[in-house]
Parts: sequence; structure tokens; C-alpha cells
Amino acid sequence: MAFGRKMTRTFGPVAAALLGAAALAATTCTAPSAQRATGAVAEVVERALDSGAGSFDHSAWDGLLRDGTSGGLVDYAAMSARRAELDAYLARVAEADLGALERAELMAFLINAYNALTVVAILDHPGVASIREIDGVWTDLEWTVGGQSLTLDNIEHNVLRPFFRDPRIHFAVNCASLSCAPLPRWAFSGAEFETQLEERSRAFLTDPANVSLEDGRLRLSRYFDWYGSDFTASGWAPRAESIPAFIAPYAADEVRAAVEADPGIAFDFADYDWSLNTVDALSTDGSRKFEPPALVVASLIAQPDSEDEPGFLARLVTWLRETAAGLGWLGPFFYGLVYTLLAVLFVPGSALTIAAGLTFGLGLGALTVFVAANVAAALSFLIARYVMRDRVEKLLAGRPALRAIDRAVETQGWRIVFLTRLSPVFPFSAQNYFYGLTGATFYQYVAASLVGMLPGTLLYVYIGAAGAEVAEASGGAASWGQTALLVAGLLATAAVVILVTRVARRELEKALAEVETETAPDSPRP
Repeated sequence: MAFGRKMTRTFGPVAAALLGAAALAATTCTAPSAQRATGAVAEVVERALDSGAGSFDHSAWDGLLRDGTSGGLVDYAAMSARRAELDAYLARVAEADLGALERAELMAFLINAYNALTVVAILDHPGVASIREIDGVWTDLEWTVGGQSLTLDNIEHNVLRPFFRDPRIHFAVNCASLSCAPLPRWAFSGAEFETQLEERSRAFLTDPANVSLEDGRLRLSRYFDWYGSDFTASGWAPRAESIPAFIAPYAADEVRAAVEADPGIAFDFADYDWSLNTVDALSTDGSRKFEPPALVVASLIAQPDSEDEPGFLARLVTWLRETAAGLGWLGPFFYGLVYTLLAVLFVPGSALTIAAGLTFGLGLGALTVFVAANVAAALSFLIARYVMRDRVEKLLAGRPALRAIDRAVETQGWRIVFLTRLSPVFPFSAQNYFYGLTGATFYQYVAASLVGMLPGTLLYVYIGAAGAEVAEASGGAASWGQTALLVAGLLATAAVVILVTRVARRELEKALAEVETETAPDSPRP
């Protein structure tokens, strides 16, 4: 399914990193609304709904799905090898008389056409890692379907949704991504359409990746965020009074029991994985392959930015969050390891710290970042002191503030390290390497860093955790009072950190001034 999102660009790389990561916590996606097509398309659809009685043979597409899919994913190499058969099927789709098809036949026809055209879009753009890399794939690329020129969005949002008003459509159309409703190994047909829709709904809603119960809350597919009203609005069928009530009849026993016990159960939404739905994403045992972080980071750097796509840092944060969330109890360890490596490589840590709060909450998020940041600080210190001293000296040379701090460390040791951690006069990663060049002992440096980095860590993690709570409250049963408490807690934390930072900055400036006075040469006497 397609949706549109454009990230707001802000001035300054630090502001962009912070705002981009914080926005991940409360991002809502504006999906295309269900607007009826007009003109010739509307006329032919209405004719079919009024008097259509015909059918369409989808056996060719059925055979392609049977041989070219596995576990809901697509073997694009196999589809490419049989491209002639796929093109022949779509040539028949292009020439079909939509107005002659019976209602269920028309729905099956449009869903099959959508799914087959999506496969063709990927085959026409070999090498893409996500369908979103294809410019205008949903809105601009036009295809001939039943004699009408339609985009994928036209099929889904201007015909299927508004004319048929059946929310189970969302479990049948496939957008070539891992979080999409999976492709079955068979084509939809009018004769079996109701049974097939029910099967697809049950398959999707019993999958823990789409519906799960976690700590008394439901964690749902983003479909219910983007298209929530399709499942509850009057005039749609089947429908329910709430999203949990819609899900319950199809869901696993645990979920069904939880909804029956608490009809107003709170829910939030899982991250959406837009990675290509290729069978290459599976290991030999059927589980998703683990991608080495180094390869992922390299691919993220190589991917160009555009007006409609987030930058490298936002893509990196999204990948890290989604991967860590999918690793269960190992998630915080993985997140901390990658955080440590990125901090050593000078990647800004603010966005990663906010995202840790968003992913793990305040307590576990703060612990994860606190440990990772201090390990990174220790490693960078040791690298600067024993491995790359000459290079680091050149990198940090020519900065008067650093020379002043270096002199201050010689006389005041851990106190200066502590104050710069509370009131950073230069970036965290640069501090890590710089102190390896000073006279600070390793133990002084580690102890001062442990305490000095805590307030800032708590603030940034709190931003992410509070953002996640507010986003969850918007989809669950939280009150305005709960949201107000979260905001008040965030403001209080920020106020304390700002106060501590100002005091630390004054103390640091005083300490540096004292050192300058002590080390200044005597003035010449008249």
C-alpha cells in the first residue's frame, strides 16, 4: 500500500538530527483517502456493479504465484525468467471488459492486477532495495487495466476502497515490502473470493509481526494507523466499533481473550519495514537474514538523499530501531553495540540517544545508551592515546579552546573533564579523542565521564520515551492528564539539565580563566 511522507528540512545539521529523530516518535502517516474515481472509470465500475455477470481467467497469474513465491515473498529471479508469461497475462488484463465482470470477479480482477503490476514495477527497476526507490511508482506510473489508464493508487484508493468498502482489501493487495500483506501462492478468483479474503485476513491478523499482545497492550500493523477508519466507519463491511473489536475474531486466542476482557484495550503501532519482499531476505531456515551492520551502514551512506526521502542519519536510526526491535531481549545489546561503533566513528549521538528512548523506554533506553556511550568514550580515549595519536592531534589542532582545556586538565584533572561533559564546548565524539591526548589519567577520565554524561543522556532518552508514550496515547485509551504528565516530566527534566549546564558552563569558564592567568607570562615592567 502506498502512502506519502515528506520530511521537513531544518537549518543546521544538529537541529535536523534532533528533530528528525524526535519526529520518529510521533510520526503519523497521511495515507491516500478513499476517493471515488470519476468519468469513464466510474461508469465502467458502476456498470459492473449494476449488471456484471462475467468472469476472468487468472490461471496464468495463479501459476506464476505458485512457482514464483515462497512464504509470502517473491522470487523475482523466477518471475523475471517467466516475464513473457507475466506480460501476456497483463496484456489480457489490459483488454478485459471491466463492466462485464460480476462484483466479486471485479474485486478479484483488480487485486490480481495490482499485485501483478507491482511485481512488474520491481522487475523494471532491478537492484532496488525498496519499492520506494522507484519514483512515482504509486502515483505517476500508469498502466492499462480493463481499457482504463490507471495508477496503482487509482486501483486501490479510487476504485477498490471507495466502491467496495471492504477493509479486508488491505490484507490482499501487496506493496512489495516485508511489512505488506504477503502474497499467497494462488490468484484471487470470483468464485472463491469471500473464502479467500477471510483466509488472507486470518493469516495477516494471526501473524505476531502484525498483531501481538505486549505488556497488556496490542501492537498492531501500521495498516491500522494509516487506514483505521476503514475498519470502523459506517458503510464498510465487515466492520466493528473499534479496531481491537475488528481484529479479535481473526486473531490468535491470546489476543482474542485480551480484547474480550478489555474491549477498550490500548494499542500502538509497529514500525513498518519497507525492505523489498524478496525471498533473498530469508535464510535457509525461512527466517529473515541478518544483515551485518557494516554493510547496512555502507548502503545507507550510498543511498542518495532527495526531497522525498530522509537523510542518512534518519535512515540509519530507522534501520537500527527496526533491527533492534526484532531481536527481542537481544535488542538492547545490539543497539548498544552499534551505538558504540558509531560514536567511535564520529556519528552524532543525539539522534541515536533519542531513538533509544523511543525504542526501549526511559529505563532500558537510558541504561543502553549510558553503557554504550561510556564504552565508546573509553575506546576513543585509548585509540587516541595509543593507536592514532598523530592523526588525532592533526584533527584537533588549531582550536584555542582545546589548548586551554588541555592546560586546565594538567592542574585540575577530573574536574575539567566532568565540567565539559556537563557543558560540552565541543562534540561528544571529539571530546573522547581529545582527552586521550591530554595529561588526564584513564581512570580520572572514565569516572568523570560516567557522572558527567548522565544528565544529558537522561534528557535525550526522555525525549524519545515521552514521544513514544504520546504517540501510543493517541492510538490507545490514554487521557489528556496522562499526556500532560508526560510533557510536564519532560519540561522538568529539560529545566534541570539546562540549569546544570549553565552552572557547569560558568564553572568551566572560571576554571579556564584561572589557568590562563596562572600560565600567562609576566607583563614587562617599565
